[in-house]
Amino acid sequence: MTDTQNPDTTLPDTILIERDGPIGRIIINNETKRNAMTLAMWRAIPDAVAALEADFDVHVIAIVGAGNKAFVSGADISEFDTVRKDTPSASHYDDINAECYRAVRNAKKPTIALIKGFCMGGGFGLAAACDLRLSNQSGKFGIPAAKLGISYPTDAIADVVNIVGPANAREIYLTAKVYGADEAQKLGFLHAIYSDETFDAEAEAYCQSVAMLAPLSHKYHKAAINSAIGQSDCLPFDRLKSMACDCLDSEDYKEGRRAFSEKRKPEFVGE
Repeated sequence: MTDTQNPDTTLPDTILIERDGPIGRIIINNETKRNAMTLAMWRAIPDAVAALEADFDVHVIAIVGAGNKAFVSGADISEFDTVRKDTPSASHYDDINAECYRAVRNAKKPTIALIKGFCMGGGFGLAAACDLRLSNQSGKFGIPAAKLGISYPTDAIADVVNIVGPANAREIYLTAKVYGADEAQKLGFLHAIYSDETFDAEAEAYCQSVAMLAPLSHKYHKAAINSAIGQSDCLPFDRLKSMACDCLDSEDYKEGRRAFSEKRKPEFVGE
């Protein structure tokens, strides 16, 4: 059963949470502006991630834009004269922006960007902070920062570099080029592309395939990969070693072995 809600009064109506079995969704709900992100929306994402992280029954966090035209078209430029008008306000804005990416990047559960249509600017950064990225054939990608004369948080740039490499990142940032879905996949940004007609069903099946796997293994492997690529806020080695041991001591590991010997699919619960 699907349950859509704002978990507390601090979340704006433009950020919704939906729970559907093991899949938790954060919905960017600003469809009239192609899901452009306001400062309040950037600020709300970490709370939404935390709410789904705290839900034991949720194994995967998907981020999706409302409607079919955009994942996130970027930041809401109409408010820049107020919230990003000078160095102090822009620095504050960037700190909140970076905290949003950090919450997604360091989520203990797998995060999957489900992209339909425009994925531009801050939307590209939000998708880059996710572990996995799926798109429909109509996906459009790019970072037009140089067209506005603005800068992006350094750790957000690092997310892009870690995915596509420095040469491709230079083209993305220095040319402000718009890429189609096929081009974005060639860059290494997308893990899968589905037709516009089948995207919802295919993406759901993909999310379910990730959600059925062992949560403690996901938690450890995410953290270990972040450490391997030298992420600035990665966990220390002794903590990673402890997380690996947690997997081996878990009931899920016992279930995995039983299921293998009994030739059936395992039923993991995350403990």
